[in-house]
Amino acid sequence: MSLHKCKLGELITQRREKNNDDSLPISGVSKDGLIPPKQQEADTSLYNMFYRGDFIFNPARMELNSIAYNDKYDKAICSSLYEVFYVHRTDLILPEFLALIVKQDWFTRYCEFLGQGSAREYCRFANISEIEIEFPDIDVQKKTVHCYNVIKRRIELKQQINDNLDAQAEAIYKDIFVI
Repeated sequence: MSLHKCKLGELITQRREKNNDDSLPISGVSKDGLIPPKQQEADTSLYNMFYRGDFIFNPARMELNSIAYNDKYDKAICSSLYEVFYVHRTDLILPEFLALIVKQDWFTRYCEFLGQGSAREYCRFANISEIEIEFPDIDVQKKTVHCYNVIKRRIELKQQINDNLDAQAEAIYKDIFVI
């Protein structure tokens, strides 16, 4: 299997589009992905727009891996404190595959290393663009993403089964011991 090697900046482009639609969903970002925003009542005119397939990250929280791949919304907005980018070289790397790379521990540590600032360290788009990554051919990426998604769906299904069994056990416990 041959690997390609290049800086992220050769594969990604920063999106700098401000909100122009008050009806769009608002999203925050955490290490777990896209989350509801902490601040509900805010002036969203300065918020950044993002689209399906974009990456959104908090430059002040990259040491916590606060980066998310958007596979949830066709179009949404996020705080102007966040930065947004997308893969413009989809002939070389799939956005879904890059999403797997940015969730790796080494990527988080590298972002923490690249952080700049005195009171609070920030890892901005320019910093991330300098990170050199290795990746396989597109066909291998597609297989990897497919296998990952199958395993992820299986884990989610097993979690639903566990949650259901917990609820049943709790109901039986209440029937037996409450009465």
